[in-house]
Amino acid sequence: MISAKFGISVASNVAVLAQQNNVQVIQQNPVNIIQTKTSKPRIRLCEYLLNFWDYDNSEFIKRYLAHGNNMTKKHAQNMISLVKNYWQPYFGNDVFVDDLDKPVLDDFFFFLYCEKGLKGGTVNKAINVGSRAMGYLFENGKIEKNPMFGVERFNPQQLERGIPTETEVRKLLDLNWYNDFQKLAFKLGVFCGLRAGEISGLRVCDLDLDTDIIHVRHSWSEVDGLKCPKNTDVRDLPIDHSTLIQLSNLAKLNPNYSDMSYIFFSSAKPEQPYQPSYYADGLYEALAMIGISEEQRKDRNIVFHSLRHFCATVLSQRTDLKTVQAFMGHRTEAMSKHYSDHETQEKLQNMKNIMQVTWNQILSA
Repeated sequence: MISAKFGISVASNVAVLAQQNNVQVIQQNPVNIIQTKTSKPRIRLCEYLLNFWDYDNSEFIKRYLAHGNNMTKKHAQNMISLVKNYWQPYFGNDVFVDDLDKPVLDDFFFFLYCEKGLKGGTVNKAINVGSRAMGYLFENGKIEKNPMFGVERFNPQQLERGIPTETEVRKLLDLNWYNDFQKLAFKLGVFCGLRAGEISGLRVCDLDLDTDIIHVRHSWSEVDGLKCPKNTDVRDLPIDHSTLIQLSNLAKLNPNYSDMSYIFFSSAKPEQPYQPSYYADGLYEALAMIGISEEQRKDRNIVFHSLRHFCATVLSQRTDLKTVQAFMGHRTEAMSKHYSDHETQEKLQNMKNIMQVTWNQILSA
């Protein structure tokens, strides 16, 4: 044995090594296993991106060039400009890399495309900023998951915005839909900017009829079932009283009605909600009824998630970005903590006022 040959104790040396490196020794026969006590430090998103694309100081760029690859200083400067022009204004300086996931990033890039009006090619460059940087962290074991994995690129030639017009939204609201569930889901999309999964995740206890508020606490997916929205996507949203009553009445049709039952319950399995894709089917039928063919819808790339971006667009035309983000759902816990309780109440009241004025203008046009 090694210990006998060299006159050393393996166990004692493991203990010394563990003490020197701040790790814990777990005794298991016949060997000792070293388990680290330390956790990975959190990384501030925009600070990291700016450092990552710093041509003169970036560890990544130095290694990249050392392996014979080519990168110009201009390219790195362009990447920094994209961080400063788009990533930083949207996420701020207090967001961490581990706050990100694919839905958050999808919303960000769609925001750049639809609400900032950037061309697909420019949005793709903003995607490149994050793809290379997040990939480097993941490949080097600095983060557990790559939040950019699966993010789709945009068509650089497609100029149309994938959202309905205000006129089309008015027609859809006036329309007699085939299905009440699907029309109410549409209203939550355009009025409140709810994602399809968040609509499915709504339960009776999420409706506050006294204050005309919807508590968005969960999301439902076909794969994961009911889950909590990430960090500050948990939010309170103002809604008009008549729509809230419609939701409450719809929920009471559930044979399993209770505080915990789903509002958009499945007729086949009342203990579960409809799958999020169900609402898209109703939207497409309604669009056809107001004269938008399937071919036209596909050409314009109108999907159910477009309703969320329609909501954000009309609100952004009437108020500041922070208020829109508060209404649509803070992206991170750090963003929520930015506001005190008093400020949060003021924001909520401000959102109610803005929403009422906004929808009065749209519906009366």
